[in-house]
Amino acid sequence: MKASIAAGSIALIVSAFAIGFKLQASEPTTENAASGKTAHAITVYKSPNCSCCADWAEHLERNGFEVNIENTSNINEIKIQHQVPRDMASCHTGIIDGAVIEGHVPADDIKAYLESHSHPFGDKTLGLAVPGMPHGSPGMETGRQDNYDVMAFTADGKAQSVKRYEF
Repeated sequence: MKASIAAGSIALIVSAFAIGFKLQASEPTTENAASGKTAHAITVYKSPNCSCCADWAEHLERNGFEVNIENTSNINEIKIQHQVPRDMASCHTGIIDGAVIEGHVPADDIKAYLESHSHPFGDKTLGLAVPGMPHGSPGMETGRQDNYDVMAFTADGKAQSVKRYEF
């Protein structure tokens, strides 16, 4: 009798685990809790010789993004193709879910942008930029900290700060 109860208990536990696993595996999710990975893949266009671009890509990976690197010797062509205004430009350009991410934008700001249902310029907003290469931004950890803005921007040059970092 004890063996029968024990076997029944084990079967119940295994069944509950299997059902729970099946439900969890079939639920749609934007983030995998076990790995911290998001459902978002970003393609990063960069010079093959730029170490700060590689450091920014590593920052994204550490924060759950799937990163695909495309080395190019003509980064300006990528910026033109994706309508990045000259005053928003930086050393690399990322494309994620149709949005342009220009420069050293922090991963949390990209996540917030992708999750938001409203953008400063509505559907004319192309994406986010951290113009230039401010010290202290992700990938530019040089020991110095510059203040900088994360800007939402349009193809025709409109821009608005969506987050300010002050040190």
